[in-house]
Amino acid sequence: MNDTSPGFLRRTVSSEAFDVKLGQGVCFVGSVVVGVASWWKLLRLELSEPELFLGLLLSLCVPLLLIIVGMVLPGAVATSKPKS
Repeated sequence: MNDTSPGFLRRTVSSEAFDVKLGQGVCFVGSVVVGVASWWKLLRLELSEPELFLGLLLSLCVPLLLIIVGMVLPGAVATSKPKS
């Protein structure tokens, strides 16, 4: 593919190590925020026991996925580099 973008657009702003750490931090903090907010809202509703149980299980899905993405991020960045 022909790379016709100007030189300014190809420059990096930060290092890959910083980007990985920032991405991991966002994922981990986001998982805590989403988990606490979803549980807090679920516990304020008047639900039956099965509804509450299912809601708590479903509200664990997004925080768990964010934790997994945060853990896999360094490996994904390392394997995306072309080997020379």
